[in-house]
Amino acid sequence: MEKNLIIGGVYGYGINQLKPWVLSINEVCDENVDKIMCVSNISEETKSWLIEQGFGLVDMPQAQIPVHVLRFLSIFDYLKDTYENYKYVITTDVKDVYFQKNPFQHMEELLKDTNKKLIAGSEGMLYKDEPWGNENLLQAYGPYVHSLVKNNEIYNVGTIAGYSEYVKDLVFNIFTNAVNRPIAIVDQAVYNVLLNTQPYKDATLFLKQESGWAMQAGTTVDPSKIAFFRQFLTEEEPVFQDGIVRTNQKLDFTIVHQYDRVPEWKKVVMNRYGQEDESNYFTYRT
Repeated sequence: MEKNLIIGGVYGYGINQLKPWVLSINEVCDENVDKIMCVSNISEETKSWLIEQGFGLVDMPQAQIPVHVLRFLSIFDYLKDTYENYKYVITTDVKDVYFQKNPFQHMEELLKDTNKKLIAGSEGMLYKDEPWGNENLLQAYGPYVHSLVKNNEIYNVGTIAGYSEYVKDLVFNIFTNAVNRPIAIVDQAVYNVLLNTQPYKDATLFLKQESGWAMQAGTTVDPSKIAFFRQFLTEEEPVFQDGIVRTNQKLDFTIVHQYDRVPEWKKVVMNRYGQEDESNYFTYRT
């Protein structure tokens, strides 16, 4: 049986911040999944804990590059020598993601009988309607590229999945197109520009949140924004029932992203995975 891989990258995090991602993976994934964490500036205690949880560790390269961009180089560096060992690869944000179901089983169902090689999860809004993303795209690329992309749906760079070789080359292209940009935070803009070009345009299965694949709470639930965003949503809002995040049609989501934007959800997740309360959750969207 072909193996699968789940891989993430972290800088400066401790055990507490990693618990939902790590422990939920161990809950839903089987022994056929390799688990790798690309790490930088973490304690020996945290390294030991990750190893105890069954994760292999890879040191990130040392470079003056923001970690949310550098992670893609580290992931590529691992995959360039190992991609043939895996059928599917998933790489997500780590700090604000957890899994409710086995993502590889769901991916197999989604990609079966298609010619698609990658999966992209929608944020449920168009670029022009989401102030942070719209401005980020404009600053990263300037007015010409912005004019070409602004009317498109946003897909979240924090939940990437697909066939191994395609993920390998996608993260390589995200990294190489993200360095030397006029602003530091460009991974989301680069990802979306790439998705609108070939071969990614035809090779990607573009999924709305109602598919149940990946829930992006930053646009569809965040209580500080939803009153304004609701008028622009391209699909129904998700629901939270009995501690489970579900689509409006009551499908359980496989991936829950940005749960820490929603205090009620965050409290449930913290209790579930034994996290201590922290007030300094990192987010680069304001």
